[in-house]
Amino acid sequence: MAVDFRLEQLKSLSNNKDSDLSIAKMRWKMLARALQEGKVQDSLAFPGSVRQFSTFGLIHMLTTDDVENDNAKDKWLQCSCLEEPRLKLKIRILSGRITNDELKGFDNTGNVCIWPSEEVLTYYCMKNKELFGGKSVCELGGGMACLSGLAIAATAGAQEVYVTDGNIRCVENVKCIIEQNLQYFGATHVVSRLLRWDVNEDILDLKARFDVVICADCLYYDDGRHALVETIWKILKLDGVAVILAPTRGKTFQNFVDLVEKDFMVERLMAYDTHVWELNCRLKESKASVYDEDLHYPQMLILRKF
Repeated sequence: MAVDFRLEQLKSLSNNKDSDLSIAKMRWKMLARALQEGKVQDSLAFPGSVRQFSTFGLIHMLTTDDVENDNAKDKWLQCSCLEEPRLKLKIRILSGRITNDELKGFDNTGNVCIWPSEEVLTYYCMKNKELFGGKSVCELGGGMACLSGLAIAATAGAQEVYVTDGNIRCVENVKCIIEQNLQYFGATHVVSRLLRWDVNEDILDLKARFDVVICADCLYYDDGRHALVETIWKILKLDGVAVILAPTRGKTFQNFVDLVEKDFMVERLMAYDTHVWELNCRLKESKASVYDEDLHYPQMLILRKF
């Protein structure tokens, strides 16, 4: 597949911080404890986020009451974007505590939050819809909403879109979301599916199936990186492309780069979209007390399988 990203590539200004990984692990433990205790706080700017910085303002979400809701604590939100008038997805944000079992294995923070990297990936995919037209697409680790994959299904004319996660609670929630948005998908076949990166049975029938794989903020969990790399390699077609967004978070991003360079042709982009890059620069100056480029600004990796 010949994929032309045709992006204006600006010079990388990354400082490649060498933060202590123990700090990242401590943050994860604090978040896990908050999830278990049901202390996740909604953000007025971007419902579902637990962090002080929760959105780049690229995707707008408003609470909607035009969907019958079995659980009054769950929130249905109407998504829209000025860049893509066709985006009118309704998504559901789950409420409630997360059990110990749900926190075992891969990073399951996506089960309760839509992180800024997913927001940016959604925006990027809608601005570059030509990458997905007529293609077979898979989102890995899409969390409770799989926003990027569903946005592609609704706006890009893909042949099929598989939206996947390793947490069954996410998968079931996304199935409900798909049912509420069938009118937007047209001829695109959309599937919500359990896909655990370390379970071969989950991958067997997906080998060499996809032209494009997308993934947002899935590099943070140390024990999952090798399995993620292997999964991307297995499910991509020859000449397939993976588009991955994630913050640097100390050494975690670089650690993933070191792994994928062994098998893929790798392109790393700090400034892959002019508008998103300008937002990052402004936020570093105007909201330095809550915005940390290392934690919040997603860099991009483009992986090509040859």
